[in-house]
Amino acid sequence: MSSALTQQPAYRLPPSASSSTSDINAAPDADSKKKTGTKRRRPQDGTSDSADSSSQPPRTREGPKKKKANRACFHCQKAHLTCDDSRPCQRCVKRGMADNCTEGHRKKAKYLLDEEELAQPDPPYVPPDPMFPSSYTASAPFSLGSEGANLEYSILSAILGNSPDPTGPPNSGSPSVSHAPQPSAPFNGQPDIGAGSAISGGAQGAAAVYQAVTKPYDYTEGYHFLMKHLPTRFDKNDILRIVRALAIFRPSLIALQMPLSEEDEVFVEKCFQRSLIELDKLVSFSGTPTVAWRRTGEICLVGPEFCMLTGWEKEELVGRRKYIYELFENQSVVEYWENFANHAFENTTQSVYSHCVLLKPSGTPVPCTFCFSIRRDIMDLPSLVIGQWLPLL
Repeated sequence: MSSALTQQPAYRLPPSASSSTSDINAAPDADSKKKTGTKRRRPQDGTSDSADSSSQPPRTREGPKKKKANRACFHCQKAHLTCDDSRPCQRCVKRGMADNCTEGHRKKAKYLLDEEELAQPDPPYVPPDPMFPSSYTASAPFSLGSEGANLEYSILSAILGNSPDPTGPPNSGSPSVSHAPQPSAPFNGQPDIGAGSAISGGAQGAAAVYQAVTKPYDYTEGYHFLMKHLPTRFDKNDILRIVRALAIFRPSLIALQMPLSEEDEVFVEKCFQRSLIELDKLVSFSGTPTVAWRRTGEICLVGPEFCMLTGWEKEELVGRRKYIYELFENQSVVEYWENFANHAFENTTQSVYSHCVLLKPSGTPVPCTFCFSIRRDIMDLPSLVIGQWLPLL
């Protein structure tokens, strides 16, 4: 009885439960078999499973590898191509240069040279045929203190045809140089600097300017002439407009001129005359009617095109105390002084554009479009005005 009571009853699991337990026990076994599986090895016979690799045979280099030559020939060395040891080489034979196939020259390093080779002087340098004859640079009368500046001026003189010996035989290797006409201004050693005449001639003209300018320029005389000239041509309203325009910038000019010494004013005048020399060269290359004058209106430089446009002679305008407003029609004079007053101390890189009516010596009007720019000197004073015109057809 006691053994029967202590014996535990046997319970049977349902089919679903027994199958689930068997699946759980079988899962670790499958994972262990998967881990212990061997990797697939690639066949060693060089074949591949893919159809593409089996269809394309491996690429092989046709023929023997090209051997590099110890020393290339001259043509292969110049073209930086691989050469062979045979002479003539195959490349020169193919290109029809077998007759000229020679050994290329290789420069030795200095530490490989012998004593005799080091003692030999270098071959003399033969310069190429210059563009301009040597007489242009050898006898050029420029003494600017710099070889580069002297050379540039010599080349420019050669281009312009200012050769010291124009009748000499031209160089066979140099191109023909066209002799451009140059505006010439006579210089007798004592130029009328006060009258505003321009001096030309490069460094010689600059030296003459520095020697000739000994006193400052008197600008008050130009304004006195303007005050005397206004009642002879204008009515009261126009005179009042011009005087108001002068009152805008004249106080600033006087304030800037007060701290200047006489040496400063002489230096400013030398710079002004020196700038006219460079401006004269620039105007000679321009085809636009151009005139340069002082802030008082006195004409200092006239281009030949302006003389063709208006009929005035250059000798009548330069060096005769001629003022630019004398060549303007009355309304153009008033507008000029008003524009000058508004832009006298503004940006010097900008130009003022307007209309202008020029007067010929006979009084015939010439309608034009007009622009002018104001240049200031080293003391920041408006000193030079450059005007250009184009006729209205």
